[in-house]
Amino acid sequence: MIVLGSASDYKVAQKAVNVFEEMNINYDLRVASAHRTHHRLKEIIRNETDGVEVIITIAGLAAHLPGVVASYTTKPVIAVPVEVKMGGIDSLLSCTEMQLGTPVATMGIDRGDNAAWLACQIIACNDDDLRKTLRDIRSSYNAKIQKSEEELIEKIAGKNYRRTESSSGNSVTVDKTLKLDSDTKVLIISGNYSNMEIVRKISQTLETLKIKSEYKVVSATRSPDKLEKYISDIDDDVDLYIAVSSLSTILTGAIVSHTTKPVIGVPCTTSLFGIDSLLSMIEMPPGVPTATMGLNAGENAALFVARIFSIYDENIRNELIKFMKTLHRNVYYE
Repeated sequence: MIVLGSASDYKVAQKAVNVFEEMNINYDLRVASAHRTHHRLKEIIRNETDGVEVIITIAGLAAHLPGVVASYTTKPVIAVPVEVKMGGIDSLLSCTEMQLGTPVATMGIDRGDNAAWLACQIIACNDDDLRKTLRDIRSSYNAKIQKSEEELIEKIAGKNYRRTESSSGNSVTVDKTLKLDSDTKVLIISGNYSNMEIVRKISQTLETLKIKSEYKVVSATRSPDKLEKYISDIDDDVDLYIAVSSLSTILTGAIVSHTTKPVIGVPCTTSLFGIDSLLSMIEMPPGVPTATMGLNAGENAALFVARIFSIYDENIRNELIKFMKTLHRNVYYE
């Protein structure tokens, strides 16, 4: 289901619709404001989403729509912030910086297409045919880029253009093979050991929800071949990835480039209040989405994972509901 806070955001919704039409996935379109038509929105989410697997919300300005929707459901909620004022940064921060217990996976500004691609990846967790289609589409990107390169050369290359020759002596071999326990569903990857406190929170929350995870520390810049090899080793065995990264979050982009499975990103604060981490993680190009959480929001990343698995696993859904009841008691001291 695609929910717009205002019909004026139809151009952003159209990007998502185009993807779903291409992928032959059924969708619904609704318009409901979190502030002006709150009861209408609540009725839609509570009473008309039983058959819905993923909810995409599109909103600008204060952009409270995703959070309100997430508060009324345990289904995965994807947010698309819309550029209205302040370059869309106001909307983006409203979508990402959610309270503990209400996770929202946020896309880049106006990236309705990436919201739909992430929705496809989530649905593909329990659909082998869709997973294969996603892999085929990803493979086709190379041919498109090759064609674009040829057209570029034809358009701007001058008399001094020279094609470089390939060399076979620069390849790097990674001998170590990554092996995970057979019941591992989630691989958590951190770019360095400084983010281990966030990783710990993710692991503990997943363990409480009875979701088996493992974690590895691999740098996308210091050990890019190792990262690629590791993902190749285990991509068929895990359902999704959580990437924990700070500064320029190359790690999340690298993981996304090697898989068509959902990648949930947790940006961490180091300098610039973490804005550098958040923006370099969330503003991904079309076709390669990162489900970005708020800054340091490891627990919410784990809860979003549980929402994904809850679509087709009743046991995890029950664990999630039980966890949320416990969380509410802790928060409100009932």
